[in-house]
Amino acid sequence: MSGQYMSGSVYSASLSAALNDFWQTLERRWVKDAGQTLRGGTSQIDGAPSPARWQVPPESRGHLTTCPIVAWAVNDGTQATRPSADACDGWSVPDAKHVECRAADVFSQVGDWAWAKREQLATGVPDLAGGPELSSLEDAQKSLLKADGTMRPEGSVDAYTLPGMVDKLAIRDDGNNNRAWMAGWTGLAANSLKGGFLSTVGPTLKNQSVLVRWLANCYSLRATTIHATRNNILQLIAQATSELFETAPVPAKDTPKAKVAVNAASQAWGIATTVAKALGKEAPGSVGTALTLIGFLVDVAASIDEAKVNEGLRFPQLSTFFAHLDSAVRTLHSDLDEAEADYQKAVTAVEQRIAGVDRTALELYDFTKSSPDGDDTDPSASGRYAVDVVVVLEISQHCYDAATIYSGLLSDVATASYSDGQLVGRGAVPTAADTALIALRGDVETFFQKTTERYLMAADRIKKAAEKYAQGDEEQKDRLHAAIADWKESKVGEYGKRGQIDLDPRKDGYQN
Repeated sequence: MSGQYMSGSVYSASLSAALNDFWQTLERRWVKDAGQTLRGGTSQIDGAPSPARWQVPPESRGHLTTCPIVAWAVNDGTQATRPSADACDGWSVPDAKHVECRAADVFSQVGDWAWAKREQLATGVPDLAGGPELSSLEDAQKSLLKADGTMRPEGSVDAYTLPGMVDKLAIRDDGNNNRAWMAGWTGLAANSLKGGFLSTVGPTLKNQSVLVRWLANCYSLRATTIHATRNNILQLIAQATSELFETAPVPAKDTPKAKVAVNAASQAWGIATTVAKALGKEAPGSVGTALTLIGFLVDVAASIDEAKVNEGLRFPQLSTFFAHLDSAVRTLHSDLDEAEADYQKAVTAVEQRIAGVDRTALELYDFTKSSPDGDDTDPSASGRYAVDVVVVLEISQHCYDAATIYSGLLSDVATASYSDGQLVGRGAVPTAADTALIALRGDVETFFQKTTERYLMAADRIKKAAEKYAQGDEEQKDRLHAAIADWKESKVGEYGKRGQIDLDPRKDGYQN
Protein backbone atom coordinates (compact mmCIF):
# COMPACT_ATOMS: atom_id res chain seq x y z
CA MET A 1 0.00 0.00 0.00
CA SER A 2 2.90 2.31 0.65
CA GLY A 3 3.56 4.94 -1.97
CA GLN A 4 0.11 4.80 -3.62
CA TYR A 5 -1.22 7.80 -1.78
CA MET A 6 -0.74 11.32 -3.08
CA SER A 7 0.42 13.68 -0.40
CA GLY A 8 -1.85 16.61 0.33
CA SER A 9 0.57 19.02 -1.33
CA VAL A 10 0.84 16.87 -4.46
CA TYR A 11 -2.94 16.66 -4.72
CA SER A 12 -3.32 20.42 -4.28
CA ALA A 13 -0.70 21.08 -6.94
CA SER A 14 -2.27 18.51 -9.29
CA LEU A 15 -5.70 20.03 -8.75
CA SER A 16 -4.43 23.53 -9.48
CA ALA A 17 -2.65 22.34 -12.63
CA ALA A 18 -5.74 20.48 -13.84
CA LEU A 19 -7.97 23.49 -13.24
CA ASN A 20 -5.55 25.79 -15.06
CA ASP A 21 -5.40 23.41 -18.01
CA PHE A 22 -9.20 23.35 -18.08
CA TRP A 23 -9.40 27.15 -17.91
CA GLN A 24 -6.89 27.73 -20.71
CA THR A 25 -8.45 25.07 -22.95
CA LEU A 26 -11.95 26.41 -22.26
CA GLU A 27 -10.81 29.93 -23.10
CA ARG A 28 -9.34 28.69 -26.36
CA ARG A 29 -12.58 26.86 -27.24
CA TRP A 30 -14.79 29.73 -26.17
CA VAL A 31 -12.71 32.29 -28.08
CA LYS A 32 -13.06 30.12 -31.17
CA ASP A 33 -16.84 29.88 -30.71
CA ALA A 34 -17.06 33.63 -30.10
CA GLY A 35 -15.02 34.26 -33.28
CA GLN A 36 -17.37 32.08 -35.31
CA THR A 37 -20.35 33.87 -33.79
CA LEU A 38 -18.92 37.33 -34.51
CA ARG A 39 -18.02 36.28 -38.04
CA GLY A 40 -21.68 35.36 -38.46
CA GLY A 41 -22.61 38.95 -37.56
CA THR A 42 -23.95 38.50 -34.01
CA SER A 43 -22.76 38.77 -30.40
CA GLN A 44 -25.09 36.08 -29.06
CA ILE A 45 -22.33 33.73 -27.87
CA ASP A 46 -23.47 30.28 -26.72
CA GLY A 47 -22.92 29.51 -23.04
CA ALA A 48 -22.21 33.14 -22.15
CA PRO A 49 -23.11 33.93 -18.52
CA SER A 50 -23.67 37.61 -19.42
CA PRO A 51 -24.27 39.64 -22.60
CA ALA A 52 -21.24 40.54 -24.66
CA ARG A 53 -19.97 44.04 -23.98
CA TRP A 54 -20.21 44.81 -27.69
CA GLN A 55 -23.33 44.11 -29.65
CA VAL A 56 -22.45 44.04 -33.37
CA PRO A 57 -24.05 46.93 -35.27
CA PRO A 58 -25.29 46.16 -38.80
CA GLU A 59 -22.56 48.22 -40.45
CA SER A 60 -19.81 46.15 -38.78
CA ARG A 61 -21.02 42.73 -39.86
CA GLY A 62 -19.24 42.76 -43.19
CA HIS A 63 -15.98 43.79 -41.57
CA LEU A 64 -16.02 40.83 -39.14
CA THR A 65 -15.78 38.36 -42.04
CA THR A 66 -12.25 39.65 -42.74
CA CYS A 67 -11.24 41.05 -39.31
CA PRO A 68 -7.70 39.79 -38.47
CA ILE A 69 -8.57 39.47 -34.77
CA VAL A 70 -11.64 37.37 -35.56
CA ALA A 71 -9.53 35.30 -37.95
CA TRP A 72 -7.04 34.66 -35.13
CA ALA A 73 -9.89 33.52 -32.84
CA VAL A 74 -11.34 31.13 -35.39
CA ASN A 75 -8.08 29.65 -36.69
CA ASP A 76 -5.78 29.81 -33.67
CA GLY A 77 -7.12 31.22 -30.41
CA THR A 78 -3.94 30.59 -28.38
CA GLN A 79 -2.73 33.24 -25.99
CA ALA A 80 0.80 33.09 -27.33
CA THR A 81 -0.28 34.52 -30.71
CA ARG A 82 -3.11 36.75 -29.49
CA PRO A 83 -3.07 40.03 -31.46
CA SER A 84 -3.33 43.35 -29.72
CA ALA A 85 -6.49 45.45 -30.01
CA ASP A 86 -4.84 47.85 -32.45
CA ALA A 87 -4.09 44.97 -34.83
CA CYS A 88 -7.44 45.81 -36.42
CA ASP A 89 -8.10 49.31 -37.81
CA GLY A 90 -11.78 48.58 -38.46
CA TRP A 91 -11.40 48.50 -42.21
CA SER A 92 -14.30 46.65 -43.82
CA VAL A 93 -13.14 45.03 -47.03
CA PRO A 94 -16.66 44.26 -48.29
CA ASP A 95 -17.81 47.82 -47.64
CA ALA A 96 -14.50 49.59 -48.39
CA LYS A 97 -14.78 51.77 -45.31
CA HIS A 98 -13.80 51.97 -41.66
CA VAL A 99 -16.39 50.71 -39.13
CA GLU A 100 -16.54 50.04 -35.37
CA CYS A 101 -14.72 46.87 -34.26
CA ARG A 102 -14.56 45.84 -30.64
CA ALA A 103 -13.88 42.16 -31.24
CA ALA A 104 -10.74 42.30 -29.05
CA ASP A 105 -12.90 43.50 -26.13
CA VAL A 106 -15.32 40.61 -26.64
CA PHE A 107 -12.49 38.09 -26.62
CA SER A 108 -11.12 39.64 -23.43
CA GLN A 109 -14.55 39.24 -21.87
CA VAL A 110 -14.61 35.60 -23.00
CA GLY A 111 -11.35 35.13 -21.10
CA ASP A 112 -13.05 36.44 -17.96
CA TRP A 113 -15.92 34.01 -18.48
CA ALA A 114 -13.49 31.10 -18.80
CA TRP A 115 -11.74 32.08 -15.55
CA ALA A 116 -15.11 32.34 -13.78
CA LYS A 117 -15.94 28.80 -14.97
CA ARG A 118 -12.61 27.62 -13.61
CA GLU A 119 -13.45 29.07 -10.21
CA GLN A 120 -16.97 27.65 -10.35
CA LEU A 121 -15.54 24.18 -11.02
CA ALA A 122 -12.92 24.61 -8.27
CA THR A 123 -15.59 25.38 -5.69
CA GLY A 124 -18.07 22.87 -7.13
CA VAL A 125 -16.01 19.71 -6.69
CA PRO A 126 -15.69 18.19 -3.18
CA ASP A 127 -13.30 20.26 -1.09
CA LEU A 128 -10.51 17.79 -0.32
CA ALA A 129 -7.45 19.94 -0.98
CA GLY A 130 -7.00 21.04 2.63
CA GLY A 131 -6.86 17.54 4.09
CA PRO A 132 -6.52 14.85 5.14
CA GLU A 133 -2.91 13.65 4.88
CA LEU A 134 -3.49 10.06 3.85
CA SER A 135 -0.01 8.83 4.74
CA SER A 136 -0.93 9.46 8.39
CA LEU A 137 -4.00 7.23 8.07
CA GLU A 138 -1.82 4.62 6.40
CA ASP A 139 0.58 4.77 9.37
CA ALA A 140 -2.34 4.24 11.75
CA GLN A 141 -3.48 1.22 9.74
CA LYS A 142 0.04 -0.25 9.77
CA SER A 143 0.33 0.23 13.54
CA LEU A 144 -2.95 -1.60 14.11
CA LEU A 145 -2.00 -4.40 11.74
CA LYS A 146 1.31 -4.71 13.58
CA ALA A 147 -0.63 -5.32 16.79
CA ASP A 148 -2.82 -7.84 15.00
CA GLY A 149 0.26 -9.66 13.73
CA THR A 150 1.52 -10.07 17.29
CA MET A 151 -1.82 -11.40 18.42
CA ARG A 152 -2.34 -13.71 15.46
CA PRO A 153 0.97 -15.03 14.10
CA GLU A 154 0.93 -17.26 11.07
CA GLY A 155 1.77 -20.94 11.40
CA SER A 156 2.27 -22.82 14.64
CA VAL A 157 1.73 -21.21 18.02
CA ASP A 158 5.12 -20.76 19.63
CA ALA A 159 5.25 -20.94 23.41
CA TYR A 160 6.84 -17.50 23.60
CA THR A 161 4.25 -15.72 21.47
CA LEU A 162 1.19 -14.11 23.00
CA PRO A 163 -1.14 -16.74 21.50
CA GLY A 164 1.18 -19.42 22.88
CA MET A 165 1.05 -17.96 26.38
CA VAL A 166 -2.71 -17.55 26.23
CA ASP A 167 -3.06 -21.12 24.98
CA LYS A 168 -1.18 -22.35 28.06
CA LEU A 169 -3.42 -20.36 30.38
CA ALA A 170 -6.81 -20.63 28.66
CA ILE A 171 -9.69 -22.66 30.05
CA ARG A 172 -12.11 -23.64 27.32
CA ASP A 173 -15.66 -24.96 27.29
CA ASP A 174 -14.95 -27.75 24.82
CA GLY A 175 -13.37 -30.07 27.37
CA ASN A 176 -9.97 -29.84 25.73
CA ASN A 177 -8.13 -28.63 28.80
CA ASN A 178 -5.18 -30.96 29.13
CA ARG A 179 -3.06 -28.53 31.10
CA ALA A 180 -0.24 -29.99 33.17
CA TRP A 181 -0.74 -27.37 35.81
CA MET A 182 -4.32 -28.43 36.43
CA ALA A 183 -3.08 -31.54 38.17
CA GLY A 184 -0.46 -29.53 40.01
CA TRP A 185 -2.93 -27.07 41.44
CA THR A 186 -6.48 -27.94 42.40
CA GLY A 187 -8.92 -26.73 44.99
CA LEU A 188 -10.94 -23.61 45.73
CA ALA A 189 -8.33 -21.07 44.64
CA ALA A 190 -7.47 -22.93 41.44
CA ASN A 191 -11.12 -23.50 40.55
CA SER A 192 -11.93 -19.84 41.11
CA LEU A 193 -9.07 -18.86 38.84
CA LYS A 194 -10.17 -21.32 36.16
CA GLY A 195 -13.81 -20.28 36.27
CA GLY A 196 -13.06 -16.57 36.33
CA PHE A 197 -9.88 -15.03 34.97
CA LEU A 198 -8.48 -17.91 32.93
CA SER A 199 -11.79 -18.54 31.17
CA THR A 200 -11.60 -15.04 29.67
CA VAL A 201 -8.03 -14.91 28.34
CA GLY A 202 -8.85 -16.80 25.13
CA PRO A 203 -12.02 -14.89 24.13
CA THR A 204 -10.36 -11.58 25.01
CA LEU A 205 -7.37 -12.25 22.76
CA LYS A 206 -9.58 -13.40 19.90
CA ASN A 207 -12.00 -10.47 20.12
CA GLN A 208 -9.26 -7.88 20.51
CA SER A 209 -7.45 -9.27 17.47
CA VAL A 210 -10.64 -8.96 15.43
CA LEU A 211 -11.16 -5.43 16.74
CA VAL A 212 -7.74 -4.14 15.72
CA ARG A 213 -8.21 -5.66 12.26
CA TRP A 214 -11.57 -3.94 11.87
CA LEU A 215 -10.11 -0.68 13.13
CA ALA A 216 -7.34 -1.02 10.55
CA ASN A 217 -9.94 -1.56 7.85
CA CYS A 218 -11.91 1.49 9.01
CA TYR A 219 -8.79 3.64 8.65
CA SER A 220 -8.13 2.07 5.27
CA LEU A 221 -11.71 2.69 4.14
CA ARG A 222 -11.50 6.32 5.20
CA ALA A 223 -8.20 6.82 3.35
CA THR A 224 -9.42 4.96 0.25
CA THR A 225 -12.60 7.04 0.11
CA ILE A 226 -10.64 10.29 0.06
CA HIS A 227 -7.97 8.90 -2.26
CA ALA A 228 -10.52 7.65 -4.80
CA THR A 229 -12.53 10.88 -4.67
CA ARG A 230 -9.40 12.96 -5.26
CA ASN A 231 -8.58 10.74 -8.23
CA ASN A 232 -12.13 11.10 -9.52
CA ILE A 233 -11.94 14.89 -9.24
CA LEU A 234 -8.71 15.04 -11.21
CA GLN A 235 -10.05 12.53 -13.72
CA LEU A 236 -13.24 14.54 -14.18
CA ILE A 237 -11.36 17.79 -14.80
CA ALA A 238 -8.88 16.15 -17.19
CA GLN A 239 -11.70 14.45 -19.08
CA ALA A 240 -13.76 17.62 -19.24
CA THR A 241 -10.71 19.44 -20.62
CA SER A 242 -10.28 16.87 -23.38
CA GLU A 243 -14.01 16.93 -24.16
CA LEU A 244 -13.87 20.60 -25.11
CA PHE A 245 -12.25 19.63 -28.41
CA GLU A 246 -13.31 15.99 -28.50
CA THR A 247 -14.74 14.77 -31.76
CA ALA A 248 -18.02 12.90 -32.04
CA PRO A 249 -18.17 9.98 -31.95
CA VAL A 250 -15.14 9.41 -29.75
CA PRO A 251 -12.44 7.52 -31.70
CA ALA A 252 -11.41 4.27 -30.02
CA LYS A 253 -7.86 5.52 -29.49
CA ASP A 254 -9.17 8.54 -27.64
CA THR A 255 -11.56 6.69 -25.36
CA PRO A 256 -11.09 8.21 -21.89
CA LYS A 257 -10.14 5.99 -18.99
CA ALA A 258 -12.99 4.80 -16.84
CA LYS A 259 -13.78 6.96 -13.86
CA VAL A 260 -12.48 5.54 -10.60
CA ALA A 261 -15.60 4.76 -8.60
CA VAL A 262 -15.48 5.74 -4.94
CA ASN A 263 -18.05 3.15 -3.98
CA ALA A 264 -15.76 0.40 -5.27
CA ALA A 265 -14.08 0.64 -1.88
CA SER A 266 -17.18 -0.52 -0.05
CA GLN A 267 -17.82 -3.25 -2.62
CA ALA A 268 -14.31 -4.60 -2.06
CA TRP A 269 -14.80 -4.58 1.69
CA GLY A 270 -18.07 -6.48 1.78
CA ILE A 271 -19.25 -4.85 5.00
CA ALA A 272 -22.70 -6.37 5.08
CA THR A 273 -21.54 -9.97 4.94
CA THR A 274 -18.52 -9.84 7.21
CA VAL A 275 -18.81 -7.24 9.92
CA ALA A 276 -21.74 -8.96 11.63
CA LYS A 277 -19.55 -12.04 12.09
CA ALA A 278 -16.46 -10.24 13.31
CA LEU A 279 -16.75 -10.46 17.07
CA GLY A 280 -17.32 -13.56 19.11
CA LYS A 281 -16.97 -15.91 16.16
CA GLU A 282 -14.32 -17.09 13.80
CA ALA A 283 -13.00 -14.06 11.95
CA PRO A 284 -13.57 -14.13 8.18
CA GLY A 285 -10.44 -14.68 6.17
CA SER A 286 -10.81 -11.32 4.45
CA VAL A 287 -10.74 -9.39 7.70
CA GLY A 288 -7.48 -7.61 8.23
CA THR A 289 -6.58 -7.57 4.56
CA ALA A 290 -5.73 -4.04 3.54
CA LEU A 291 -8.03 -2.64 0.92
CA THR A 292 -6.39 -2.42 -2.47
CA LEU A 293 -6.00 1.25 -3.10
CA ILE A 294 -7.08 2.67 -6.41
CA GLY A 295 -4.13 3.85 -8.48
CA PHE A 296 -3.63 7.38 -9.74
CA LEU A 297 -5.04 7.33 -13.28
CA VAL A 298 -5.04 10.94 -14.37
CA ASP A 299 -2.65 12.51 -16.85
CA VAL A 300 -3.42 16.21 -16.55
CA ALA A 301 -1.08 16.92 -19.41
CA ALA A 302 -3.03 14.78 -21.89
CA SER A 303 -2.75 16.13 -25.41
CA ILE A 304 -5.67 17.97 -26.96
CA ASP A 305 -6.54 17.50 -30.62
CA GLU A 306 -6.33 20.48 -32.88
CA ALA A 307 -9.52 22.51 -33.00
CA LYS A 308 -12.12 21.26 -35.44
CA VAL A 309 -15.28 22.85 -36.67
CA ASN A 310 -18.00 22.67 -34.07
CA GLU A 311 -20.15 20.44 -36.21
CA GLY A 312 -17.63 17.64 -35.64
CA LEU A 313 -17.28 18.10 -31.88
CA ARG A 314 -18.90 15.98 -29.22
CA PHE A 315 -20.28 19.16 -27.66
CA PRO A 316 -20.94 21.65 -30.49
CA GLN A 317 -22.63 23.96 -27.99
CA LEU A 318 -20.80 25.00 -24.83
CA SER A 319 -24.13 25.39 -23.03
CA THR A 320 -24.63 21.62 -23.49
CA PHE A 321 -21.08 20.97 -22.30
CA PHE A 322 -21.61 23.04 -19.15
CA ALA A 323 -24.81 21.15 -18.33
CA HIS A 324 -22.88 17.87 -18.80
CA LEU A 325 -20.08 19.12 -16.54
CA ASP A 326 -22.49 20.26 -13.82
CA SER A 327 -24.10 16.80 -13.83
CA ALA A 328 -20.69 15.13 -13.54
CA VAL A 329 -19.79 17.30 -10.56
CA ARG A 330 -23.06 16.42 -8.85
CA THR A 331 -22.26 12.74 -9.42
CA LEU A 332 -18.90 13.25 -7.69
CA HIS A 333 -20.73 14.45 -4.60
CA SER A 334 -23.30 11.65 -4.69
CA ASP A 335 -20.54 9.04 -5.06
CA LEU A 336 -18.70 10.51 -2.08
CA ASP A 337 -21.93 10.68 -0.08
CA GLU A 338 -22.51 6.96 -0.74
CA ALA A 339 -18.95 6.10 0.30
CA GLU A 340 -19.27 8.21 3.44
CA ALA A 341 -22.52 6.42 4.26
CA ASP A 342 -20.80 3.03 3.89
CA TYR A 343 -17.97 4.25 6.10
CA GLN A 344 -20.51 5.31 8.74
CA LYS A 345 -22.23 1.91 8.51
CA ALA A 346 -18.92 0.13 9.01
CA VAL A 347 -18.03 2.11 12.13
CA THR A 348 -21.56 1.75 13.51
CA ALA A 349 -21.51 -2.02 12.90
CA VAL A 350 -18.31 -2.40 14.93
CA GLU A 351 -19.78 -0.24 17.72
CA GLN A 352 -22.88 -2.41 17.84
CA ARG A 353 -20.89 -5.62 17.92
CA ILE A 354 -18.80 -4.33 20.81
CA ALA A 355 -21.97 -3.37 22.66
CA GLY A 356 -23.20 -6.95 22.32
CA VAL A 357 -20.09 -8.59 23.79
CA ASP A 358 -19.54 -9.10 27.51
CA ARG A 359 -16.76 -6.86 28.82
CA THR A 360 -14.91 -9.86 30.26
CA ALA A 361 -14.42 -11.06 26.68
CA LEU A 362 -13.00 -7.69 25.68
CA GLU A 363 -10.75 -6.72 28.58
CA LEU A 364 -10.46 -9.84 30.82
CA TYR A 365 -12.11 -10.79 34.07
CA ASP A 366 -12.17 -7.97 36.61
CA PHE A 367 -10.60 -9.13 39.88
CA THR A 368 -11.75 -6.02 41.71
CA LYS A 369 -15.35 -7.25 41.56
CA SER A 370 -14.71 -10.53 43.36
CA SER A 371 -13.64 -11.51 46.83
CA PRO A 372 -9.93 -12.07 47.23
CA ASP A 373 -10.75 -15.15 49.33
CA GLY A 374 -11.93 -16.89 46.20
CA ASP A 375 -8.84 -16.53 44.08
CA ASP A 376 -5.57 -16.08 45.97
CA THR A 377 -5.95 -17.37 49.53
CA ASP A 378 -4.96 -20.79 50.80
CA PRO A 379 -7.91 -23.23 50.71
CA SER A 380 -9.16 -24.46 54.05
CA ALA A 381 -7.28 -27.37 55.61
CA SER A 382 -10.36 -29.55 55.27
CA GLY A 383 -10.62 -28.91 51.54
CA ARG A 384 -9.22 -31.33 49.02
CA TYR A 385 -6.57 -29.75 46.92
CA ALA A 386 -3.14 -30.31 45.38
CA VAL A 387 -0.48 -27.64 45.07
CA ASP A 388 2.91 -27.49 43.40
CA VAL A 389 4.22 -24.00 44.03
CA VAL A 390 6.55 -24.23 41.01
CA VAL A 391 3.49 -24.78 38.80
CA VAL A 392 1.73 -21.85 40.45
CA LEU A 393 4.79 -19.64 39.90
CA GLU A 394 4.88 -20.64 36.23
CA ILE A 395 1.26 -19.55 35.84
CA SER A 396 2.20 -16.25 37.43
CA GLN A 397 5.15 -15.97 35.05
CA HIS A 398 2.93 -16.52 31.99
CA CYS A 399 0.71 -13.69 33.18
CA TYR A 400 3.70 -11.36 33.61
CA ASP A 401 4.94 -12.29 30.16
CA ALA A 402 1.51 -11.69 28.64
CA ALA A 403 1.37 -8.29 30.38
CA THR A 404 4.76 -7.42 28.90
CA ILE A 405 3.58 -8.14 25.35
CA TYR A 406 0.25 -6.41 25.93
CA SER A 407 1.98 -3.23 27.07
CA GLY A 408 3.68 -3.12 23.65
CA LEU A 409 0.36 -3.77 21.90
CA LEU A 410 -1.15 -0.95 23.91
CA SER A 411 1.50 1.35 22.45
CA ASP A 412 0.72 0.14 18.90
CA VAL A 413 -2.99 0.81 19.33
CA ALA A 414 -2.36 4.21 20.91
CA THR A 415 -0.04 5.18 18.04
CA ALA A 416 -3.08 5.24 15.76
CA SER A 417 -4.29 8.27 17.73
CA TYR A 418 -1.58 10.38 16.08
CA SER A 419 -3.73 10.41 12.94
CA ASP A 420 -6.89 11.61 14.71
CA GLY A 421 -6.53 15.05 13.11
CA GLN A 422 -6.51 13.45 9.65
CA LEU A 423 -9.85 11.68 10.10
CA VAL A 424 -11.79 14.32 8.19
CA GLY A 425 -13.99 14.71 5.12
CA ARG A 426 -14.91 17.68 2.97
CA GLY A 427 -13.28 20.94 3.99
CA ALA A 428 -11.06 19.10 6.51
CA VAL A 429 -14.11 18.79 8.80
CA PRO A 430 -14.64 15.47 10.68
CA THR A 431 -17.80 13.61 9.78
CA ALA A 432 -19.93 11.81 12.35
CA ALA A 433 -18.17 8.58 11.32
CA ASP A 434 -14.75 10.17 11.84
CA THR A 435 -15.69 11.27 15.33
CA ALA A 436 -17.14 7.83 16.09
CA LEU A 437 -14.00 6.09 14.81
CA ILE A 438 -11.82 8.20 17.09
CA ALA A 439 -14.02 7.26 20.05
CA LEU A 440 -13.98 3.61 18.97
CA ARG A 441 -10.21 3.57 18.76
CA GLY A 442 -10.11 5.13 22.24
CA ASP A 443 -12.38 2.36 23.54
CA VAL A 444 -10.12 -0.32 22.09
CA GLU A 445 -7.09 1.40 23.62
CA THR A 446 -8.87 1.25 26.98
CA PHE A 447 -9.52 -2.47 26.50
CA PHE A 448 -5.81 -3.11 25.95
CA GLN A 449 -4.83 -0.96 28.92
CA LYS A 450 -7.22 -2.80 31.25
CA THR A 451 -6.07 -6.16 29.89
CA THR A 452 -2.45 -5.25 30.64
CA GLU A 453 -3.40 -4.14 34.14
CA ARG A 454 -5.40 -7.31 34.81
CA TYR A 455 -2.64 -9.62 33.64
CA LEU A 456 -0.34 -7.84 36.08
CA MET A 457 -2.93 -8.11 38.83
CA ALA A 458 -3.41 -11.81 38.12
CA ALA A 459 0.36 -12.38 38.13
CA ASP A 460 0.71 -10.63 41.49
CA ARG A 461 -2.18 -12.52 43.06
CA ILE A 462 -1.07 -15.91 41.80
CA LYS A 463 2.49 -15.24 42.97
CA LYS A 464 1.07 -14.25 46.36
CA ALA A 465 -0.92 -17.49 46.46
CA ALA A 466 2.27 -19.50 45.84
CA GLU A 467 4.00 -17.71 48.70
CA LYS A 468 1.07 -18.42 51.04
CA TYR A 469 1.09 -22.10 50.16
CA ALA A 470 4.79 -22.21 50.98
CA GLN A 471 4.37 -20.54 54.37
CA GLY A 472 3.09 -23.66 56.06
CA ASP A 473 4.92 -26.31 54.08
CA GLU A 474 8.69 -26.58 54.31
CA GLU A 475 8.94 -28.72 51.21
CA GLN A 476 6.90 -26.21 49.20
CA LYS A 477 8.94 -23.37 50.65
CA ASP A 478 12.17 -25.03 49.51
CA ARG A 479 10.78 -25.61 46.04
CA LEU A 480 9.61 -21.99 45.89
CA HIS A 481 12.99 -20.60 46.86
CA ALA A 482 14.78 -22.94 44.46
CA ALA A 483 12.56 -21.89 41.57
CA ILE A 484 13.09 -18.20 42.33
CA ALA A 485 16.85 -18.73 42.61
CA ASP A 486 16.92 -20.53 39.25
CA TRP A 487 14.98 -17.73 37.58
CA LYS A 488 17.17 -15.03 39.04
CA GLU A 489 20.30 -16.85 37.96
CA SER A 490 19.09 -17.27 34.40
CA LYS A 491 17.63 -13.72 34.42
CA VAL A 492 14.13 -14.88 33.63
CA GLY A 493 11.01 -14.77 35.66
CA GLU A 494 8.90 -11.89 36.73
CA TYR A 495 11.26 -10.54 39.43
CA GLY A 496 12.13 -6.96 38.71
CA LYS A 497 9.87 -6.95 35.68
CA ARG A 498 6.73 -5.75 37.45
CA GLY A 499 8.01 -2.20 37.74
CA GLN A 500 9.23 -2.14 34.14
CA ILE A 501 5.90 -2.82 32.46
CA ASP A 502 4.56 0.60 31.57
CA LEU A 503 0.82 1.15 31.34
CA ASP A 504 1.26 4.52 29.63
CA PRO A 505 -0.14 3.96 26.12
CA ARG A 506 2.20 6.63 24.74
CA LYS A 507 5.28 4.63 25.71
CA ASP A 508 6.73 1.53 24.07
CA GLY A 509 5.54 -0.97 26.66
CA TYR A 510 8.34 -2.77 28.48
CA GLN A 511 10.91 -0.28 29.76
CA ASN A 512 14.45 -1.63 29.84
